[in-house]
Amino acid sequence: MTVPCLCCAAAIQPNHLGHLLDCTLGTDVSFAVGGETFHAHRAVLAARSPVFRAELFGLMVDVDIHPAAFKVMLRFMYTDALPPDDELGDTPVEMLQHLLAAADRFAVDRLKVLCELKLWDNTSVTTVASVLACAETYNCTKLKRECMNFFAVQENFYKVVFTDGFAILLQKFPALAAELRKRVGKQLLI
Repeated sequence: MTVPCLCCAAAIQPNHLGHLLDCTLGTDVSFAVGGETFHAHRAVLAARSPVFRAELFGLMVDVDIHPAAFKVMLRFMYTDALPPDDELGDTPVEMLQHLLAAADRFAVDRLKVLCELKLWDNTSVTTVASVLACAETYNCTKLKRECMNFFAVQENFYKVVFTDGFAILLQKFPALAAELRKRVGKQLLI
């Protein structure tokens, strides 16, 4: 008789599904993401994501996601919780953007909503342009509206236009320039 490791024994208790992710006992799928390997359980992933369900029980496609974001997404799928901001790395906004991309890619809708909320909570003059670009890319209408409202405050707008992110935003999303012009007002030239 094989005795399970301590972390797997703890996973047997209710509400400790996250412990399953900490050990490899019973894992039946692994992902190579950016040079890192992540082990998981097909049933958990398939239950949490229709995209994983289709890919895990059909033809698997390459996973082109930032490895740290993939790790956080897996943890979320097991625990239904995001780590605190201080565990998201040196640049939480960047990590949340990668995580939002992963949530969108794998249709983990609750994670996508939580990423939107946390992105907005961490938005500043220096990050609002990249957050708006992310909102536009992943069809986050509420986050986009909040970013546009942020731009509409004249004091914010005059600070944001001098950031590198703003120039990149206008290059990648020229249609947003027209929206910003309407939202901010004709007196401000973009």
